[in-house]
Amino acid sequence: MRIVPQLDAYPRLVSFGQTALGKAVLLGAFAGGLFFNRLDSWIEITAAVAAMTYFPARRRRLVSMAALYWLVFHSTWLNWAFLRELATAAGQKTDWTLTVLLSGILAAVFCVLAVFFRYVRARRVSLAAKRPVLCLMAGYALMLAAGALLPLGGMTRLLVWSVIAVTAPYLWFFAYALKDASARTPDDAVLQFGTLQPFWGSPNVPVPKGAANLRNIEARNPEDLSITQLKAIKLLIWVFTLQVLQQGLLLFVHGAPGELVLRLIGLLHWTVPNLGVPTLETSLQRAVVPVHIAWASLIAHFAQALLSAAVGPNLVIACCRMAGFNALRNSYRPLQALTVAEFWNRYNYYFKEVLVDFFFFPVFTRYFKQYRRLRLFAATMAAATVGNMIYHFSLDYRSVAQMGLWRALVGFQVYSFYSTVLGLGIGISQLRGHGGQRARGDASRWRRALATVGVLLFFCLLEVFDQEGRSVGLGRYGRFFLRLFSIPV
Repeated sequence: MRIVPQLDAYPRLVSFGQTALGKAVLLGAFAGGLFFNRLDSWIEITAAVAAMTYFPARRRRLVSMAALYWLVFHSTWLNWAFLRELATAAGQKTDWTLTVLLSGILAAVFCVLAVFFRYVRARRVSLAAKRPVLCLMAGYALMLAAGALLPLGGMTRLLVWSVIAVTAPYLWFFAYALKDASARTPDDAVLQFGTLQPFWGSPNVPVPKGAANLRNIEARNPEDLSITQLKAIKLLIWVFTLQVLQQGLLLFVHGAPGELVLRLIGLLHWTVPNLGVPTLETSLQRAVVPVHIAWASLIAHFAQALLSAAVGPNLVIACCRMAGFNALRNSYRPLQALTVAEFWNRYNYYFKEVLVDFFFFPVFTRYFKQYRRLRLFAATMAAATVGNMIYHFSLDYRSVAQMGLWRALVGFQVYSFYSTVLGLGIGISQLRGHGGQRARGDASRWRRALATVGVLLFFCLLEVFDQEGRSVGLGRYGRFFLRLFSIPV
């Protein structure tokens, strides 16, 4: 029994979705789904998707046009508050002149990427062409170090940090574009632009994985498009269901209703009792927290993290599917995972793919080839630990600008600990992969249930250290962790 019907499995619906009327009905259902999921730009997204539905031969070009539109009118991925603070500190205006300056900087960054892309295509034997992503990350690291360490001031500081601020949100999108440059038939510059912060969202993690992935998952005929769009509608229904559950959890556990619940309460004029459980952030700030309160805060936080991974990114996937690209879901049944490695693969798929593509495979294909188990473990640590830290630190340029490079690195100790334990957990799980196979092959449900509980407990406890803040040291989180087991500190 399924909560959401398998719409794409009904032949009549698939056939209906290929007609002109059926396309209009699907677009109307999609618009309604975006509206009920409280997506502000639902009208514009529906219009963009409608153009791609009725003009499938121009789909990729339309994706690029929509990306340009979103860059001009909805560039929310750029940290405008930080940029205005920089301009104010440099004694510069924050009106339209700042917008013009940043537009020029962003255009220059795109031009540099285009030149590098062509160089990688033309000079395949050069070091930069063989390691384009490494060169990209090294260049960004040098800019970050220069902005933090050099005695810059005034307009010079504004220019340097503006380049960093407009590059950071595109960094991993650029990485996939440069990876595609090594393909036999890569997309041209216009099509590549559509994959850089595409109109369907994904501000930090590329969803899907660049132009090469889009070419593979694009609908090839009307039947494929109908099936993909029915999957989009189905996913919108599932996301809305999870949003209701997520907001209900906020209301009944923490007493903090979301916007949808506030409207409902306002209409019905009723109050809802709640458990009054403090959030994990609040519990971490308290000197003494009872054990049962600490556990309740942690479990509620972990549940919210699971729901968040299944709501926001999968809403992006629904828009991508409606545009005609049959992308995989970001979160897919993580509660059925029997091993730590399997949970990590199911929980946040596209973030995991970034780490696998740019950290796991480079290590796995080059080092320890004669030692199979060491090779697998080293590649896993390179991805889940080193890559994880590099990914998050590269996006948090604001902390570097405000605190300095050294203090920002020291303040990163909590997340570094989290990444290290995560890498060890996944690496050990992969080396013991046969344990998950035994659990699947065992007829006993209890064995599978115990395996799943153990996996969830590991990630739930690790969630204590999944913090990217810089102001609190590792000791406070360690004391809270020990308090969960009634260990005096």
